[in-house]
Amino acid sequence: MPPARKKSEPALTPPTRAASGSTGTATMSDGVGLSEPLPITTEQLRAMVGGTGTAVTAGPTLTPPGTEGATTDAAAGAGGVTGTWRSGMTVTAMWSINEARNAWMYVSGLGWRKLYNGRDGAFMALVALAGQARQTGRQIVFREEADGMVYEIYLW
Repeated sequence: MPPARKKSEPALTPPTRAASGSTGTATMSDGVGLSEPLPITTEQLRAMVGGTGTAVTAGPTLTPPGTEGATTDAAAGAGGVTGTWRSGMTVTAMWSINEARNAWMYVSGLGWRKLYNGRDGAFMALVALAGQARQTGRQIVFREEADGMVYEIYLW
Protein backbone atom coordinates (compact mmCIF):
# COMPACT_ATOMS: atom_id res chain seq x y z
CA MET A 1 0.00 0.00 0.00
CA PRO A 2 1.46 3.41 -0.97
CA PRO A 3 2.28 5.82 1.85
CA ALA A 4 -0.47 8.26 2.81
CA ARG A 5 -0.19 11.75 1.39
CA LYS A 6 -1.60 15.09 2.39
CA LYS A 7 -4.30 16.65 0.22
CA SER A 8 -1.98 19.55 -0.67
CA GLU A 9 0.71 17.24 -2.06
CA PRO A 10 0.72 16.24 -5.74
CA ALA A 11 -0.25 12.67 -6.55
CA LEU A 12 2.34 12.27 -9.30
CA THR A 13 5.80 13.71 -9.74
CA PRO A 14 7.47 14.42 -13.08
CA PRO A 15 10.57 12.49 -14.11
CA THR A 16 13.84 13.88 -12.78
CA ARG A 17 15.90 13.30 -15.90
CA ALA A 18 15.39 14.18 -19.55
CA ALA A 19 13.71 11.71 -21.93
CA SER A 20 15.91 9.36 -23.95
CA GLY A 21 15.64 11.33 -27.21
CA SER A 22 16.79 14.65 -25.78
CA THR A 23 20.22 16.14 -25.39
CA GLY A 24 20.13 15.44 -21.68
CA THR A 25 20.45 19.10 -20.72
CA ALA A 26 16.89 20.29 -21.35
CA THR A 27 14.97 21.79 -18.47
CA MET A 28 11.70 23.66 -18.25
CA SER A 29 13.65 26.92 -18.06
CA ASP A 30 15.20 26.26 -21.50
CA GLY A 31 11.93 27.16 -23.21
CA VAL A 32 10.47 24.63 -25.59
CA GLY A 33 11.01 20.91 -25.17
CA LEU A 34 13.75 19.01 -26.95
CA SER A 35 12.65 15.37 -26.54
CA GLU A 36 11.57 13.30 -29.54
CA PRO A 37 9.29 10.26 -29.89
CA LEU A 38 10.65 6.81 -30.64
CA PRO A 39 10.11 5.38 -34.15
CA ILE A 40 6.91 3.36 -34.63
CA THR A 41 7.36 -0.27 -35.60
CA THR A 42 5.35 -1.85 -38.41
CA GLU A 43 3.38 -3.91 -35.89
CA GLN A 44 2.48 -0.80 -33.86
CA LEU A 45 1.42 1.03 -37.02
CA ARG A 46 -0.82 -1.87 -38.11
CA ALA A 47 -2.41 -1.94 -34.66
CA MET A 48 -3.11 1.82 -34.77
CA VAL A 49 -4.55 1.75 -38.27
CA GLY A 50 -6.83 -1.14 -37.47
CA GLY A 51 -4.79 -4.20 -38.34
CA THR A 52 -6.03 -4.42 -41.92
CA GLY A 53 -2.56 -5.33 -43.13
CA THR A 54 -3.00 -3.45 -46.41
CA ALA A 55 0.20 -1.80 -47.51
CA VAL A 56 0.08 1.88 -48.38
CA THR A 57 2.65 2.84 -50.98
CA ALA A 58 3.74 6.45 -50.86
CA GLY A 59 5.96 8.02 -53.44
CA PRO A 60 6.74 11.29 -55.14
CA THR A 61 4.08 12.78 -57.36
CA LEU A 62 6.28 15.39 -59.04
CA THR A 63 9.41 15.01 -61.13
CA PRO A 64 12.69 16.71 -60.13
CA PRO A 65 13.41 20.18 -61.53
CA GLY A 66 15.20 20.15 -64.86
CA THR A 67 13.70 16.87 -66.05
CA GLU A 68 11.10 16.39 -68.72
CA GLY A 69 7.58 17.06 -67.43
CA ALA A 70 8.75 18.88 -64.29
CA THR A 71 6.61 21.71 -62.99
CA THR A 72 8.16 25.07 -62.18
CA ASP A 73 7.61 26.97 -58.96
CA ALA A 74 7.79 30.75 -59.31
CA ALA A 75 8.91 31.27 -55.70
CA ALA A 76 11.68 28.68 -55.96
CA GLY A 77 12.87 30.18 -59.22
CA ALA A 78 13.09 33.60 -57.60
CA GLY A 79 15.24 32.23 -54.79
CA GLY A 80 12.39 32.30 -52.25
CA VAL A 81 12.04 29.82 -49.44
CA THR A 82 8.72 28.04 -49.33
CA GLY A 83 7.24 25.29 -47.23
CA THR A 84 6.19 21.89 -48.46
CA TRP A 85 2.45 21.34 -48.64
CA ARG A 86 1.29 17.78 -48.13
CA SER A 87 -2.31 16.82 -48.80
CA GLY A 88 -4.38 13.70 -48.23
CA MET A 89 -2.30 12.68 -45.20
CA THR A 90 -3.56 10.72 -42.19
CA VAL A 91 -2.48 11.26 -38.58
CA THR A 92 -2.15 7.86 -36.90
CA ALA A 93 -0.56 8.82 -33.58
CA MET A 94 0.23 11.78 -31.33
CA TRP A 95 3.11 12.14 -28.88
CA SER A 96 3.87 14.68 -26.17
CA ILE A 97 5.91 14.93 -23.00
CA ASN A 98 5.94 17.11 -19.90
CA GLU A 99 8.04 19.82 -21.54
CA ALA A 100 6.91 23.23 -22.71
CA ARG A 101 5.31 23.12 -26.21
CA ASN A 102 6.65 19.75 -27.32
CA ALA A 103 4.20 17.61 -29.34
CA TRP A 104 4.56 15.48 -32.45
CA MET A 105 2.13 13.81 -34.85
CA TYR A 106 2.80 10.58 -36.76
CA VAL A 107 1.78 10.92 -40.41
CA SER A 108 1.27 7.68 -42.34
CA GLY A 109 4.00 7.23 -44.92
CA LEU A 110 6.11 10.12 -43.56
CA GLY A 111 6.83 9.44 -39.90
CA TRP A 112 6.97 11.80 -36.92
CA ARG A 113 6.48 15.52 -37.55
CA LYS A 114 7.00 18.16 -34.85
CA LEU A 115 4.27 20.78 -34.39
CA TYR A 116 5.30 24.46 -34.49
CA ASN A 117 6.19 25.57 -30.96
CA GLY A 118 6.89 29.29 -31.29
CA ARG A 119 3.68 30.63 -29.71
CA ASP A 120 1.27 29.10 -27.20
CA GLY A 121 -1.85 29.93 -29.23
CA ALA A 122 -0.53 28.49 -32.48
CA PHE A 123 0.81 25.41 -30.68
CA MET A 124 -2.52 24.69 -28.98
CA ALA A 125 -4.42 25.12 -32.26
CA LEU A 126 -2.09 22.72 -34.10
CA VAL A 127 -2.30 20.13 -31.30
CA ALA A 128 -6.11 20.39 -31.32
CA LEU A 129 -6.32 19.97 -35.10
CA ALA A 130 -3.86 17.08 -35.20
CA GLY A 131 -5.64 15.41 -32.28
CA GLN A 132 -9.02 15.81 -33.98
CA ALA A 133 -7.59 14.36 -37.21
CA ARG A 134 -6.22 11.40 -35.24
CA GLN A 135 -9.48 10.85 -33.39
CA THR A 136 -11.75 11.04 -36.45
CA GLY A 137 -9.38 9.46 -39.00
CA ARG A 138 -9.98 12.37 -41.40
CA GLN A 139 -7.31 13.40 -43.88
CA ILE A 140 -5.41 16.65 -43.44
CA VAL A 141 -3.44 19.12 -45.52
CA PHE A 142 -0.39 20.56 -43.77
CA ARG A 143 2.59 22.82 -44.43
CA GLU A 144 6.03 21.74 -43.30
CA GLU A 145 9.01 24.10 -43.37
CA ALA A 146 12.74 23.42 -43.82
CA ASP A 147 13.20 23.22 -40.03
CA GLY A 148 11.00 20.09 -40.04
CA MET A 149 8.11 21.62 -38.11
CA VAL A 150 4.45 21.74 -39.15
CA TYR A 151 3.20 25.35 -39.27
CA GLU A 152 -0.31 24.96 -40.70
CA ILE A 153 -2.92 22.21 -40.66
CA TYR A 154 -6.21 22.15 -42.56
CA LEU A 155 -8.81 19.60 -41.47
CA TRP A 156 -12.26 19.13 -42.97
